[in-house]
Amino acid sequence: MKTVDLSREQLTLADVLALAKSESVVIHSSSGEDFLLEQADEFDREAAALGGSNKFMSFLSARSNEGGDTPIDKVRKKRGL
Repeated sequence: MKTVDLSREQLTLADVLALAKSESVVIHSSSGEDFLLEQADEFDREAAALGGSNKFMSFLSARSNEGGDTPIDKVRKKRGL
């Protein structure tokens, strides 16, 4: 992981992106904030798209409201065990 301190170095966006192609980059801003820059892969893009999908977020909300685990005794009774 590479750290870039923008209060000490003057780098262009192209320079920072070139660094991020080979490793994660922590960018320390002159205002004291830190940011992490990494090259995105297909999973990252899909996760971002799903996070912005109202339909998918509604699905997750409905799933989180479903009942919990089924007690083993109930499963055994249902299965006749």
